[in-house]
Amino acid sequence: MRLVFEVDGLFDGERVIDNAAVIIDGPHIVWVGERRALPKTPEGERSETRQAPGSFVLPGMINCHAHLTLDGEVNFSAEVRQGDALATLKAFRNARAALRAGVTTVRDLGANGAMVIEVARAIEGGIVEGPRIVAAGRGVTTTGGHGAEVGRVADGPDEVRKAVREQIAAGAKVVKIFSTGGILGEGAPPEASQYTSDETRAAVDEAHNAGLRITTHAHGSGGMRVAAEAGVDSIEHATLLDERTVRLLKERDVAIVPTLAAVHFMLDHADMLDPAVVERTRAVADRHREGVRMAHRAGIRIAAGTDAGTPFNRHDRFAVEVKLLAECGLSAAEALAAATSRAALVIGLDKAGRIGTGCWADLVFVDADPLRDLGALASPKGVYVRGAVVA
Repeated sequence: MRLVFEVDGLFDGERVIDNAAVIIDGPHIVWVGERRALPKTPEGERSETRQAPGSFVLPGMINCHAHLTLDGEVNFSAEVRQGDALATLKAFRNARAALRAGVTTVRDLGANGAMVIEVARAIEGGIVEGPRIVAAGRGVTTTGGHGAEVGRVADGPDEVRKAVREQIAAGAKVVKIFSTGGILGEGAPPEASQYTSDETRAAVDEAHNAGLRITTHAHGSGGMRVAAEAGVDSIEHATLLDERTVRLLKERDVAIVPTLAAVHFMLDHADMLDPAVVERTRAVADRHREGVRMAHRAGIRIAAGTDAGTPFNRHDRFAVEVKLLAECGLSAAEALAAATSRAALVIGLDKAGRIGTGCWADLVFVDADPLRDLGALASPKGVYVRGAVVA
């Protein structure tokens, strides 16, 4: 049966429609437009006008960077080494928490095994409830590099090819590599480059040959440039951008996922973290935000991702990232698009992130216009995924 929702306002992924209506039929949207133009129900079909849970509706939001197996515990190094069973249980619980917060699609960029891939399969098979998950399996990194505690260590082009093929064989829907060191963990510092051009091209070739997107963890500009020149599709964090790197990313049309929330939450709880981690975080915080502003001015595609699972960065706090993007110069509409339609393009899901005919019926209802107050995103009044209500 078709469900009809009438609302005061609707954001379709790019623009707002006032006094709007949307019709869903099973897992898909079949009509959207102004309320006065609502079509008649086709003969032989049934429809029900259902009370909208909120006055405003937007597409289900997309977190382009999360780690579902992690809760955001203060001791990051200990949590990433947890056992597979516990990691799987956390992935299921955190996926549901994200969904109830209005995130209907999660791109998981690294676990200590294939457990998130299996959780994604269980959700798609209707065994358990959850958001759509695009999982990378293990991230691929260098000996002694960032992520080596849980990633697939691979050195040299041939070994990198094999590592990427392993993730694809396990069912990965995106490939993730580590082009630089990091802030957390025990590997190289954030500005240090890890993979060479030849190694990165090997990873890119294998991902693209399999029809998958490839993204990379990269803080330092040198590592970002190596990755962009090798053909990666997007860059995670993009913390230490400079003008030269911004020009290259624009020229190669490489998107960035800034994960501002990760830095935000660590600095917000600095008194509880290892002083060395706090020092690394404070050293990059201002440059991170200025780099996002620079990228936005240059017209680089920006998508929202939180790096949920890092310390104090919970999976139900996605709305914080949208607000942080707005603080870096994106308009409210651009920040919402970064969390919906533009995010969908970055992760390669053309039916997600928009409210339009033929799109997936993933909807978030809120009680105020988020273009006037992005804070409304923090308290969804109703969430639909695959056409079914979940919250």
